[in-house]
Order: sequence, then structure tokens, then C-alpha cells
Amino acid sequence: MKNVTTKEGDQQVYIQYKLPDEKLMIIDFKPLANMNTAHHILTLACVTPTSNESIWFDGTACRNKQMIIYDWSRNGSSLALPKDTGFVVGHNTSYKYLVMNIHYLPIITNDNSGIQILFTRKMRKYHAGMFLAGTSNITLPPRTQDIRTPFSCRYLGPAISIFALHYHTHQWGRVSSIYRVRNKTILQIGKSNPQWPQSFYPLSSLIQIEKGDFIIGQCVYDNNDDRIINIGQRHDDEMCNIYAMYSYEPAVLNNNKWERFNPLIEFCWGEYPGNITRLIPSDSVIIPDQPYTIEQIQKNNDIHMKSTIESSTRDTYTDVESWSTIRSLLTDLKHLQAITINITKLYFFLIICLIIFLSILASWIVYHVAVHSNWNYRYKGFHRLTQNEEEDKSQDVCVNCVI
Repeated sequence: MKNVTTKEGDQQVYIQYKLPDEKLMIIDFKPLANMNTAHHILTLACVTPTSNESIWFDGTACRNKQMIIYDWSRNGSSLALPKDTGFVVGHNTSYKYLVMNIHYLPIITNDNSGIQILFTRKMRKYHAGMFLAGTSNITLPPRTQDIRTPFSCRYLGPAISIFALHYHTHQWGRVSSIYRVRNKTILQIGKSNPQWPQSFYPLSSLIQIEKGDFIIGQCVYDNNDDRIINIGQRHDDEMCNIYAMYSYEPAVLNNNKWERFNPLIEFCWGEYPGNITRLIPSDSVIIPDQPYTIEQIQKNNDIHMKSTIESSTRDTYTDVESWSTIRSLLTDLKHLQAITINITKLYFFLIICLIIFLSILASWIVYHVAVHSNWNYRYKGFHRLTQNEEEDKSQDVCVNCVI
């Protein structure tokens, strides 16, 4: 955001950015916000924004097709996508704009909160996608504990692999969980305390979802207030959102033909008929042990991000905060490309200097080894000659003595 001022508390603010006419991949997100100011920041890729204005208040982000690509809240940390995965936007895709939505808690003046985004021109092997799981069926009676709001769906698309989860509720959420059901076997995908910093938590291993699998889960709440809490976007309402970030093959071979496709799942919302949520394990209401500290997550993500930036600098764009609003980014990109070319030339110059230095060093070593060897040879020859002369003299003396 650029010096945003709100008029009331709990206000939604939107800002749009037009992408250049190039095929790009989004590979990193770094939040630039604090939970005391921003309740959450949602970033979406849009076909067409809702408004023609650069910034607008309240309403929605996108007019038609959209793709959620990142969500932040409660001082969550940065996120670097796996090195072989990225969100595809721009040329030859439906997504020509990015829209960032910030939900501000207090009335603020001249705020610059936002998300720093890293792009690359290099296409990676896997495309990234995200689906939102949860339910709108949330009514929390007053002075009631252990309130459960289940959700379920059946997946009918091509295989996807979930690699990170983000759990979002408001202050009454105790624990959120999500599972895969395949052939009557249930597997926990993830479980977390939504009161922890709401980051995208990477899974210890990829969880594959295949055609015909069920996805089920729930949010569990404790309401100690004297009022009913309902679903809503305000901070004094509640939500049950689990964002699942996944990777997938951008093409599959079918009847000797390559077919391009977009993932078929964007939402796993409400309940699928058949009461499949009865399979949710009984320990789903128990808050899990924190697998690692939030500081460790931040450190690991920062290391990953630094490595990704260094390996992708040659083909990356700057973050959207540096872009001018509602205009082409070609000027910015040419500037970045010029900087990159200069850096590349410097690298080549340093490599050539290193090769020359090593060549000189090798020549010096060979020369001194040769000189040293020649000196040893001469010294040994002189030593042998001296010994022979002394032996001859000794023999002459002995002969004379005998005579």
C-alpha cells in the first residue's frame, strides 16, 4: 500500500497491479506488516479487478475468475516456494493483474503495509495452486466449549501434491485440522493451533491427492463470551479457513497428446453428502505440540528465500511495491535487466582474473620446482665427484705404502 488512510475500523482496502505481457512465475512472498495494524493480507491473481481505480475500499477483489496465491495474518513469516514450483501469471495465462486486500483493524493514517513478491522468468517444472477449505456453517453459542465445524469434499481432478498449509480463524479458534480419505483409510494432512502466527507451515513431506480422494477437516472453537459468535469478516466475527498450497504437473500425456490444464480444485467448502466427516479422528480437538518455533520457520524461510533470490537474480523482477500503479512495467524491467547484465559482466571479469592469477601461480610453482630439482642434481654430482677424487688419493697412498 502507498500511504493509505482509512475512515473507520475493520475496513477492507484493495490495491491492484497490472502485470507485464510476459509469462512469469511467482516464487517468494515476504510480508511487510504488523498484526496491530493489519488483521490479514490476502493476495490474489485476477483476470479483471473489480474496480478500475488503483485503490478502492470495501467490496471484492476480482470481477470474475481469480486465484488466491498468498494469505498472511498474526505476524506470520515469509514463504519461499519449493525450488521446482511457482505460480504462473501474465502472458498466456488468464491472470493479468494482482490484487492485494488488506483488512485493517484500527483507523490508520499513511500506512505502507504490503507483501513483497519475487518473480522469475524461468519456468519451473511444477505449477503452484491453492485451494481454500472450510465452512460457512459457524454459530458459536455463548459460554460453550469444544464447538466443531466440519467440512468435506471429493476431489475429481488430476493428481496434486500439497506442500504447505495456512490455518485461519479469529480469536475463538482452538485447533484446525485437515485429512485425506482414500479407500477407507484416513491420513492427517495437517493440524495446527490458529492462535500461533498464521504462516504457511511447510509439510514434512508432500501429501498427494488423487482423483476420487475425499478431503475432510474441521475447526474447533471455545466461546467464553456472553454472546453468540457468527461467521463474518470483522475481527469480532469468526472464520474457518484452511489454505492448502500445492504443486501439479502443467501437462499430462493422454492418447499420445500433451494436454494443458489448470487444477480443478479451488475450494473444498461446506459438507459433501454422506456424512464422511464422521471419520475425523477423536484427537482432532487436541492442540498439537508446536513442531518448531516460529523463529525457526522465519529463519528457514529467510535462508530459502536468500538462496532462491541469489539463484534466480538473472531472471527476476523486483517486488510489486516498487511498481507504478496501473501501468506497464516494461521500464522497471529494462532497468532491472540492465543492472543484471552489469552484474553478470562483473562476474565474468572476476572469473577471468581468477583464471589468470591461478595460471601465474602455477607457472611460478613449476619454475621453482624445476630450479630446485636442477640444483639438487648438480649438488649430488659434485658430491660424487669429490668422493671419487678422495678415494683415488687414498688408493695411491696405500699402493705407495705397500711398495
